Amino acid sequence: MELDEALKAIGFGCGQVLVLVFSSLANLLAVNETFGMSIVVVASSCDLETTAGQKSLMMTAMMAGMTISGFYVGYLIDIKGRVRILRWMLLVTILLSVISALMPEVYSLSAMRFLVGVFLCGPATCILGYMTEFSAPHARPPLVVLFSLGVGISLIYCPLVAKFFLPERICANEDGSYVVRSWRFLMMLYTLPGLFGLLGLWFLPESPYYLMSVKRKEETYEVLDWLCRRNRKQIEDLNIDLLDFPRDTIVAKANYFKLVWNDTIRLVKPPYCRDFMVCTLLSFGMFLISLGLGMWYPLLRNQDNSQHRLLCDVLSQPKNFDQPKSNVSATNEMPNFTDPLYYGIAYILFYFLALFLLVFISRKHVFVVYVSLAAGCGLALNFIKEPIVILICFSAMMILPGVLIILVSSVLVDCMPTQLRAKALSLNKALSRLGAIIGCLLVGLLLKVSCLVTLNIFVAYLIFCIILCFLLPK
Repeated sequence: MELDEALKAIGFGCGQVLVLVFSSLANLLAVNETFGMSIVVVASSCDLETTAGQKSLMMTAMMAGMTISGFYVGYLIDIKGRVRILRWMLLVTILLSVISALMPEVYSLSAMRFLVGVFLCGPATCILGYMTEFSAPHARPPLVVLFSLGVGISLIYCPLVAKFFLPERICANEDGSYVVRSWRFLMMLYTLPGLFGLLGLWFLPESPYYLMSVKRKEETYEVLDWLCRRNRKQIEDLNIDLLDFPRDTIVAKANYFKLVWNDTIRLVKPPYCRDFMVCTLLSFGMFLISLGLGMWYPLLRNQDNSQHRLLCDVLSQPKNFDQPKSNVSATNEMPNFTDPLYYGIAYILFYFLALFLLVFISRKHVFVVYVSLAAGCGLALNFIKEPIVILICFSAMMILPGVLIILVSSVLVDCMPTQLRAKALSLNKALSRLGAIIGCLLVGLLLKVSCLVTLNIFVAYLIFCIILCFLLPK
């Protein structure tokens, strides 16, 4: 039988749950390292005496590392094995993150965050592929939704820990000496989920799909036996006799650049080109909308809309723009962490809604529903003036695409063959992150020229994404 059929016969049980839990903890580390840095940048501003440019450097250093290393990490995971590379990358990521928390000044901290990004790329991008390869295809969509809950949990975990751990004032002592302050311990606390995930991954087996793709059939039977025993079944009772796994290149005798070039060309040629391009354009749009609009969110929350103005009137002509807080409070007081908590709760609720919808409709139609709702909210922002409704529509337009980011990756996992899966995920994420950069540039450059045009560029791409959703494979 095919490996898909064997996993279907084994069924879903404790074995898949263990893989899901520890993979989710590794993913939680990736989100903590990304989102938590936005809190650390504020909390460390007084100690490190950072300028706006230095804050941006601290925020983007890790993203730059992830982008540069992305495709090479995918190549390693496809060639050397899933769990082996992920274990070592998690270990090095945690160690580098702890070391970065002890750096005395901005540039050494930013350099360490860059290195964190280089190694974090594996857990952030390819852990999803590893997790899904222990389950039959029909079980993967709801499993990916449960895996995605880590994003919402992290969006709650980071501000909640900061709320109870950080002091109300950033500067307790301004003598300029090196002191291990609370924000440094906060960075270490953000690595805790990854540490638990690493301990779990150290005892989990290799992906059965990878083992079959490199002709290690006996080890594949051992992994299937591991799953059976944890699912309270006997592999002998299932009469599993696996067919050989078709693969054009196992470990080709060629240099790295030739291997990467050959596999990249295969991604943009039939039969994989259509699915890869659709998923990449869709993922690009999800990053564009969710992170591009995120730049507007703090500005919107700080405005007074008691006069019931349109969104673009609020953003283009903020009422209290000329009434900033005093410099002392602006630099010394920690921000309010209540909004991020609500944001994380909203993410979790939309993930559960997606899980509920998957019971009744296909994954493709869940995409259509979510993207259509986001586009409808974007169109509504051109007309509505009620402050609460503006906030709800704006938040929904930003959160709904964000929820779909990992779900798009799950479609790519099902479309790509095992030997190209990690490389496809890595290249997809690298290209998609350009969407976040372009979204931020759109807001920064066009907002002052025409807020209405800027908003409707996002809406237009959402409408384009609805068409892309119908082109997704089943």
